[in-house]
Amino acid sequence: MDIIWLMVRVWLDLYLLPSWMHDRTPEAKHPYRRMFTRRHQLKRRIVKSVWIGAALLILINPMLHILLVISLPAALLSFAILDETH
Repeated sequence: MDIIWLMVRVWLDLYLLPSWMHDRTPEAKHPYRRMFTRRHQLKRRIVKSVWIGAALLILINPMLHILLVISLPAALLSFAILDETH
């Protein structure tokens, strides 16, 4: 079953995605390939840590108002970290 899923993913990748998405070499100015730069990967790790911390805080006290108080600032902080304006 895994080989069939792999074949479907390769087919979808080759025929449905645009050609510029096949190139995964890091380039800071390209809108898609900047995701593969070391700087962007570091930012994604920081955002992942922010969301893991937020999820742990929410799990300590799982109430709706606590969820909103923690998740909304975490979302805004994530957007601020991943912002590409210099």
